[in-house]
Amino acid sequence: MRISSNEAGKVFRRLFCIPLVIVFLVAGGCGTNLAEFYFEDLFGKGPSSTVDKTAEQLAVEGMQKMQKKDYGDALKDFRKLKENYPYSKYAALAELKIGDALFYDKKYGEAAIAYEEFARLHPRNEVIPYVLYQVGMSHFLSFSTPDRDPEETRLAMEAFARVIQGYPDSEYASRARKQMFECQKRIVAHEYNVGKFYYRLEEYHAAMPRLEKIQKEYPKALKELGYEKDVEKMLARCEKECAKGEKKPSIWVRLGF
Repeated sequence: MRISSNEAGKVFRRLFCIPLVIVFLVAGGCGTNLAEFYFEDLFGKGPSSTVDKTAEQLAVEGMQKMQKKDYGDALKDFRKLKENYPYSKYAALAELKIGDALFYDKKYGEAAIAYEEFARLHPRNEVIPYVLYQVGMSHFLSFSTPDRDPEETRLAMEAFARVIQGYPDSEYASRARKQMFECQKRIVAHEYNVGKFYYRLEEYHAAMPRLEKIQKEYPKALKELGYEKDVEKMLARCEKECAKGEKKPSIWVRLGF
């Protein structure tokens, strides 16, 4: 019996599909269920996973989760959007909101990196003043106590200075100026504590430059903290003792404290 060309084509397609389905099922057993991914409607599965969501869907859902303060899941949506749709019109939004999600989830170190990356990729974007301000706030909020090295505070000051110098008329420049003063107060508190530590050890040569620095560079912050008279008193004693000549540095100075 002869088989028509149409019937032969049908048979070939059936035979071809059998090993293909087997491959999908085997792959599914290896941790990647391709059968369900490609044929989920045939297997009676529900809605598609987030892999199938459009860039717009991921953006909308991510923003909704941000409003609900579900920052961890929002971060997943924005990262998936950025990875799966890097050339979408929503890609820049995702890059920005990655920084926001990390920031509001109090992951300040990661947030600072994300914001800096956005600023690098989109230097002319209209939200750059906000982004740089957020870089500063990320470093500012990473600070712990005045007795620790104030590196994060210095980085915050640098970011706030970028806002003030680059966008002086923006809303965020005004905010940056206020935060800059808070940073100065932190620097003063740190240097004051270290200077007083040396002063009590009678290490006047070590105490004097720190106390002079905060008196000259941050007089308003010094006054705001109420350290002004105490610093003047300690400096007068330091000058008197230092005039006698420099003595051998203590163990604390030699260790770099």
